[in-house]
Amino acid sequence: MTLTAILPSLRASVPDPLDATAWPVHTEPTIDDVRVRAVSMARLADVAGTPCVHTAEEAPPRYRPRDWTPRGMSVAVAAVTGVTRTGDGLVLDLDAVLPACAVLDEARLIGRRTTAPRSTAVVAAADGAVLVVPADVAVGDLVCFPCRRALTHREVTAVVPAAALPTAAVPVADRSR
Repeated sequence: MTLTAILPSLRASVPDPLDATAWPVHTEPTIDDVRVRAVSMARLADVAGTPCVHTAEEAPPRYRPRDWTPRGMSVAVAAVTGVTRTGDGLVLDLDAVLPACAVLDEARLIGRRTTAPRSTAVVAAADGAVLVVPADVAVGDLVCFPCRRALTHREVTAVVPAAALPTAAVPVADRSR
């Protein structure tokens, strides 16, 4: 348990600590963002839209073997599209598909500061995947989380069936001739 978990009001001035081995190398938490190799994840989501993925090298292990070589890993950013408050916690809808390699214990709310206590949230479309977010999470908030391997944008984007896409009105030719 960290000091920011005991005293949530500290999050207004001190960022929550992160597990450096779960994030890419050179990852820095801030009060309202996560920067990976000087790239702001909130700004990346603003420019590229959500869901988005940033890929970087994994952090070295604490006790590095001689033959260790860094692999690629990713940080994914998703927007909250729905929040349902239940007696057990929260149920979240995200605009991203959660990959199996996602480290949801390290999920963070980015894009705004909050001093609300943390609450357990179940991701609706991810077969009961659980993450911990501030209790005041709302639609439009951004959530970022590390992934243990390098991902492509296609791997976190939900597939929309062709039947669900809106169709444009196509004029029908005059067949009375």
